[in-house]
Amino acid sequence: MMSVVYVILAILAIIMLFQISVRMKGWLRKGKPAPKVSGILGKHVLKGEKIIAYFYSPTCRACKTQEQYWPGVQKKFDNIIRINAAKDRDIAQAFGIMGTPTTIIIDHGIIRDYFVGITSPNKILKSLKLTG
Repeated sequence: MMSVVYVILAILAIIMLFQISVRMKGWLRKGKPAPKVSGILGKHVLKGEKIIAYFYSPTCRACKTQEQYWPGVQKKFDNIIRINAAKDRDIAQAFGIMGTPTTIIIDHGIIRDYFVGITSPNKILKSLKLTG
């Protein structure tokens, strides 16, 4: 009986450590230059524009929840680039995407913020400095 409890605790610890490592990798990218990538995202980064790079995957349930928040953000900021991480794997890999949804704020070619998981509109707008 006790061995089953230990196995369950070990599995939960591994899951928690994975979650922490995914978030830490994102946090460590803050303040660093955005990687040079192709496509529309690369063009916006090269121009030095303030953008939101939103990485999603079509089968991700959390992404469907995050999608509901974008209209609220778009009322104040509309430079949002959506990247299908399953389709554009090279771009997702360049940005270190390990899970979706991931939202990255880039300004003047620098990663200003990096959110893994469902992120509230208020948190995104605060990061963009668009809240009162």
